[in-house]
Amino acid sequence: MTTPLASTRTTLLGLAAIVAIFIWTMPGLAILVGYAVLLAYALSPLVGALEHIRGPRGTQLPRHIAAATIVLALVGLVAWLLALAIPRLATELVHFASIAPATLGHLAETLRLYGVSHGLSSWLDPLVESARTNASHWLGNLGALLPTVAGKLFGSIGELLGVALLPLLAFYLLADSAEVRASVFRFVPVAAQPDLARMGTSVDHAIRGWVRGQAIVCLVTGAAVGVALSLQHYPAAMLLGLLTGVAELIPYLGFMVAFVALALAGLSVDPPTALTGVLTYVVINWTIGTFITPRVMGRFLKMHPFVVTFSVLAGAQLLGPAGALLALPGAAVVQSLIGQFTGPVKAAATKRA
Repeated sequence: MTTPLASTRTTLLGLAAIVAIFIWTMPGLAILVGYAVLLAYALSPLVGALEHIRGPRGTQLPRHIAAATIVLALVGLVAWLLALAIPRLATELVHFASIAPATLGHLAETLRLYGVSHGLSSWLDPLVESARTNASHWLGNLGALLPTVAGKLFGSIGELLGVALLPLLAFYLLADSAEVRASVFRFVPVAAQPDLARMGTSVDHAIRGWVRGQAIVCLVTGAAVGVALSLQHYPAAMLLGLLTGVAELIPYLGFMVAFVALALAGLSVDPPTALTGVLTYVVINWTIGTFITPRVMGRFLKMHPFVVTFSVLAGAQLLGPAGALLALPGAAVVQSLIGQFTGPVKAAATKRA
């Protein structure tokens, strides 16, 4: 085996061991760092565009000022959206809880009359009564259930301190990326630094590819759902469109969150409205997932759907919902690193042949 190939393999295995130990021993910190890296990559084009805007005297905006401006703008936007969304969600939940008993009673009576008219009462009535009893029990425990779910959600993110540090870490990566890279290189032997630089370039391309592909899918989904719901005069249509776009970041789990949010918003009006909104989202999500996502993500990541599904399940098993979000970019990084290793192997084999 050639010396460069052996060096590449040693460097790759060493980095893989360090990353594995880091994730295993400090999963919360690993999630925070992963989020910060993805956020920095997502904001990097905006920072670059702002940085290259020339002032009246032809001077460019310093990188750290451009990064701070973009990060602070994002924090302000998120705070504004939360201030807008949380009261609206709370109001709709209260309204839903107030009208749910009457709505469920009307639905149960409709089903009972349908069973009587079609001779299905013998088996439909027990089902309706069981559903009515279970629904009443669920509504009675809704007030106690929501705080518990909210507590688990925020506890799994890494507490509010981790959320507060996320934009700060992203700012450091955006403003001082060269210094961060130089600091990492100081922990690596000089002989292995060329391999690390080559791997870093490959990882950079992989993460940028995921960010670009995911951004396209999120924008298309959010815009399509928002416009479709607006045409139906659905409550909070554009806010729900934004939610469905963001939900695309988390495979499978994001769909469930968006589905529930759409159902709750629609039920604040009436069940047919909820059914229409949910079906609209399901059709749009299926269409985009069938015809757009494979083309976009295949172009940028070149991953088979089996690999995508396995990666998401593995990430969720390892780190929970946060791992599901980080699974695909993580798989893209692993794929790029393996490509860096197998490339020299194939080249050496071809040369010997």
